Amino acid sequence: MAAVFHEVKIKWRGDEISVKPTMRLLNDIEQELSLSRVAYRLASGDPPLTQLAVIIAHFLRAGGVRVTDEEVYAEIMQGSEHEIEALAHVVMVAAFPQVGKPEAPATEAKSKPRKGQTGAGRKISTGANTTKSGAASGA
Repeated sequence: MAAVFHEVKIKWRGDEISVKPTMRLLNDIEQELSLSRVAYRLASGDPPLTQLAVIIAHFLRAGGVRVTDEEVYAEIMQGSEHEIEALAHVVMVAAFPQVGKPEAPATEAKSKPRKGQTGAGRKISTGANTTKSGAASGA
């Protein structure tokens, strides 16, 4: 099974801080606020800046930075809208990773004919990109 969480990089005061989220980190954050509620508000165009500052501070501390929630909030208030969006995106992607099985190539399967069907094989698509020959493509 592949790892659920992937390392993210957060730009902080000229440095790039690497953080790999853990369940402990996310649980610590969730003891203070709801990550899903923050994600909803961000998606709605109503970013809760104080809550975003708390989340970012947790991530930075997990990456070894000595920082307070207030320091992060002050930096957010001085940042551009683009910088705030970039920070929000990084922590939300880290908190809610895309989880699933890798795409498998399409396969051919033959089944018993049902009433009204012929006995010809039916193609079962698994969502992978296929070429005209039916082989999985690398794209």
